[in-house]
Amino acid sequence: MERGPIRAAIISDTHGVLRPEVERILETCDVIVHAGDFDTQMLYHKLEVNQPLFAVRGNNDRGWSGGLPGIKRFEIEGVKFIMAHERTQIPGSLGDAQVVVFGHSHMYQQQEINGRLWLNPGSCGYKRGTLPLSMAVMTIENGAYTLETIWLEKGYGTPEDAIAKREKPKKNRYERQQKRHMQEKKDKEMLFLIAKILRLYQADASRAWVVKNTGNDPELTAKIYDLCGIEETSDAHRILAKLKEGI
Repeated sequence: MERGPIRAAIISDTHGVLRPEVERILETCDVIVHAGDFDTQMLYHKLEVNQPLFAVRGNNDRGWSGGLPGIKRFEIEGVKFIMAHERTQIPGSLGDAQVVVFGHSHMYQQQEINGRLWLNPGSCGYKRGTLPLSMAVMTIENGAYTLETIWLEKGYGTPEDAIAKREKPKKNRYERQQKRHMQEKKDKEMLFLIAKILRLYQADASRAWVVKNTGNDPELTAKIYDLCGIEETSDAHRILAKLKEGI
């Protein structure tokens, strides 16, 4: 009697969280592959109850996880795997492994290198920042496999989308910093001009002469000169504040 294809749920970085939608997917699978960071012994035992569990120890699996290996080699229906929690922990000698599984970053990654699949299923439990929750299901039969990426949140269709979501906050932060630096530069230049006009005003230089001979913007120069005559704006910083108010 033929056994038929095997469905393997490939997950990582649950961090003590087993979501209902993930449980429903696990129920459709024959085995579970977990790349570490269970975080709790309770979750580990819950996952190993109904299906065979292939697992490694994550950097947050302490104490109770002493029996879990840091690196694990195993085989499912003729497909050979090697797994560690972090990609940097994967040994240089991969042997005949066809699939390399790792986690830790919480970011889905799927890459073919020299005919070998490198797979990070992301996190399907604890959400880190803007990275989408994800996992994978591998269907294995007669030593061959197909892979399905499962995004657990709407709006994510490809791993590239996940990377873009992660990079967007960095880009926005950089743009804000650049904008702030440009504004600071403009303020310094404006303060220099205001201080110059203020000195000329205090030296009784005429408005017409100052407008003609100071700065490249006669309208702005005239406005600054007029503000110099107001007692409450008798220093450069106060004049700049008034200019920003649109006075």
